[in-house]
Amino acid sequence: MSLLKKPAWQVRLGPLEWQKYTYARPADDALTLLGSVKKGLQVGALASNKNAQFYQVVGDHLTLLNTNQITKAMAKAKAPDSSMPYRAPVAPTTTPLVIVKKRRTFVRD
Repeated sequence: MSLLKKPAWQVRLGPLEWQKYTYARPADDALTLLGSVKKGLQVGALASNKNAQFYQVVGDHLTLLNTNQITKAMAKAKAPDSSMPYRAPVAPTTTPLVIVKKRRTFVRD
């Protein structure tokens, strides 16, 4: 009999993380975006409000998270690495090779 361990929350901090799941909030918004959160198939931006409650944000949808579990996950989280700035993917510089095959056509007499 094998016991399956339940997945724990994983937190990654920084704006590059939360930008994948939601948009920047206005300055007067109640939520502060912190990073991203993941547990199994649940993924989204991590946000907190003034009452120290944590939320998973996907677009405009908010899901209240367990504060104790997220606090433990945040203690394990690393700060974003500012020495490695995000760079957008660059298109390949090589020219693609295109092969055009002639099709056989039948001519009727």
